[in-house]
Amino acid sequence: MIRKVKFSNFYSFSKEQEINFLATKKKTYDYYQSETGDQITKIAGFIGKNASGKTNVMRLFSFLGYFVCREINDDSALVNEIAKKTFFNNADPSSFSIEFENSGSIYFYDFSLQEKIIINESLFVQKIQKGARKEELFTRQATSIIRINKEYFKNLTEDAFPKVREDVSFIAFIKKSTYSIDIINSVYDYFSGFKTNINERGGINQLPHQINTLQMYLRSPDLKQKVENFICRFDIGLHGFEIKKQIQENGISSISVKGIHAAKGNNKLDFNYESTGTQSLFFAMANILSALNNNNIVIIDEIEFGLHPEALNKLIGYFIDENKNKKSQFIFSSNSLGFMNKLDMHQIYLVDKKTKGSSSVLRLNKVPNIRPDENFLAKYLSGAYGAFPKIRV
Repeated sequence: MIRKVKFSNFYSFSKEQEINFLATKKKTYDYYQSETGDQITKIAGFIGKNASGKTNVMRLFSFLGYFVCREINDDSALVNEIAKKTFFNNADPSSFSIEFENSGSIYFYDFSLQEKIIINESLFVQKIQKGARKEELFTRQATSIIRINKEYFKNLTEDAFPKVREDVSFIAFIKKSTYSIDIINSVYDYFSGFKTNINERGGINQLPHQINTLQMYLRSPDLKQKVENFICRFDIGLHGFEIKKQIQENGISSISVKGIHAAKGNNKLDFNYESTGTQSLFFAMANILSALNNNNIVIIDEIEFGLHPEALNKLIGYFIDENKNKKSQFIFSSNSLGFMNKLDMHQIYLVDKKTKGSSSVLRLNKVPNIRPDENFLAKYLSGAYGAFPKIRV
């Protein structure tokens, strides 16, 4: 689970920002009770005016998963180019730091980038047990490995590694090399579990995402059945979905989708003609249920896209309840604000943009004089918290 993230010079964010998911004295099941004594929120909603930087926060979490697991074979169109942008093409380095829990340990992963080059990268680990110390797993500068932990990298020295690609993480390099380092493989698998609907350009449910989702449904009939059961509760007349993979005469495969409607028998409707809300649920729920099944991170930009506000509230409530005995995390942005009264002030984050065009993130509990029993929605709509649009029309 993600404990906290720091980053700078990333899209609309110039100065260093921290997004902290830790809390104390929480006894509800929408928090994970860590063995460290901390509580980690399982759900985080980001709000703010248009163009404030909410989508760029979602890009941040998606980027972390992408960067760690990126291979050049996955990115043939981006040779020597890591898919990200700096603050208005600022040539200074972009820095990232993520602290997360996985398999009974806390990990500290840091890296910085300048243009297309990884300047440095390091990974530390601390076991969650009394007296455990923080241990360095590796440190890398540019293409060279400076230090490795001999306990984990058995029978290897720094000289054992050839020159590492300047635009590929050392974690991905190890995972795809002939070396098998269990702790590195575990970290790679953690980041590869990030489920997201947003790419570098901010597109929601674009074709690659749609194809991945359809392939997920084809691989897992149980997942498809769960999504059908969920969507059928939304009073939209759907009975299920027909998903078929077809091979064309030229050998190219395609996947067709149709909605099965209960009215007048099992009438089938091409998926392109289903409502925007139906399509949005269809793609979002694949990631959400997959994350719940595997204790993964799910990141969804504009979760309300095409949904009635009540449908969004039910979706959030469903995730919280289904995640009761699990440790998946749901990170989302939304302009539909009804969910604010379903979460507490440690689970809501305000995104705002200053006069010089730089975005900032503020956890709601950091607003001066805020009380935990406030009506967060009403106060936000009154402008009391900031991050609210000043529209002059």
